[in-house]
This record gives sequence, structure tokens and C-alpha cells, in this order.
Amino acid sequence: MKIYTPFYLAVRVLAYSLLTAGIFGVIRFDALHPMGEGYFGEISVTEILQEFILFILFVFYLFFGYKYRKIQPVANIASLFFLMSFIREFNFLIDWWIYPVLIIFAVIIWLFYRDFRKMKDSTILFFTQPPSAWLIAGFLVTFIFSRLFGQSGFWQILYDENNYRLAKAATEEGIELLGDFLMFISCVEFVIMRLSRKSRS
Repeated sequence: MKIYTPFYLAVRVLAYSLLTAGIFGVIRFDALHPMGEGYFGEISVTEILQEFILFILFVFYLFFGYKYRKIQPVANIASLFFLMSFIREFNFLIDWWIYPVLIIFAVIIWLFYRDFRKMKDSTILFFTQPPSAWLIAGFLVTFIFSRLFGQSGFWQILYDENNYRLAKAATEEGIELLGDFLMFISCVEFVIMRLSRKSRS
């Protein structure tokens, strides 16, 4: 089956568009139904979906690296990075979250040292695959833009001290969820790419 045809590309664009609209629906739901701790708190649907996607990214890239050994050095690091991000999301539950994160970070450094000779070729191979563009885009949105856009100082320029927090929370968490979704698309696209290559072999 030829997956990279205008028809199948259009189907994917439509599916991703509907899922993106669904993300807005989740954010709107949380705006209409605030939890006891307030809007977009740690138990909101938006936050739970972020955690779910981060866990999927962790599992996917761990498995993907195991399955395709040429990209495993980079896939392992990506996987553990998402695991650190997943754990970080639970800082409201566990005060000592930083310790498992530091342990995982130490493992990343060890893996980088262990696989140093393979890292160049693995990085080139991984990031020349078209699906990696989704991963990079999502990373920039979630970990760079949403953090900068969610700064309290910026929102205090637009709103006064008493009412900026809701707009800030909705925007920051919504953008973060969108970035997570873009990174999730990278998983889908990697699977589609592999299926396409198998169908041609």
C-alpha cells in the first residue's frame, strides 16, 4: 500500500486537524468546568492529557530505538527526556521529584558517553527522517514558547494583578498541550514511515 499519496496525506491532515480541534475542546471544557483548586489545575483534563502524551512518547521512543538499532542512541535519550518531563508533571504530588529526574539525567549522560561513537551517525539518521520535524516543532512549542509565553510578567502587562492568572494558565497550558500533541504526531508519522518502507520491500 502506498501511504505517501495525495489521498493518504489529505486523510492525515484531516485527522490531525480534527484532533487539534479536540485539543481546543479539552481546553474549553476545563475553562467551563474548573476543578476545586481553580482553573487548569493539576487534576484538570488538560494536565492529565499532557501527562498521558508524555508517557506515550517515553514508551514509544524507547521501543522504537529497541526496534531500529541504528537510531537507538538518540531514541534512548529522547525517551528518557520524556520520562523526566513526565515525572516533573507530578511535582504537586511528590516533593522529591527532582531526585528520580537527576538519576535519569545521569543515565542520559552515561548513555551519551557509552554510545558516543555511534551518536553522530544516529543523530544524522534520526533527524533526517521527515517525522522528526514534528518532534522538533512540538519541542519548541512545549518547552520553549509555552514557557516564555506563560511568564507572569508578560501577562501583567496585558491584565492587572487580580485577573491575569486565568488567561495566563489557559494560554500556557493550552500551548503546552498543543506542543505535546505535535510531538505525538511524530510517533504516528514514524510508524507510517516504517509501514511505507515495509510495503515497498
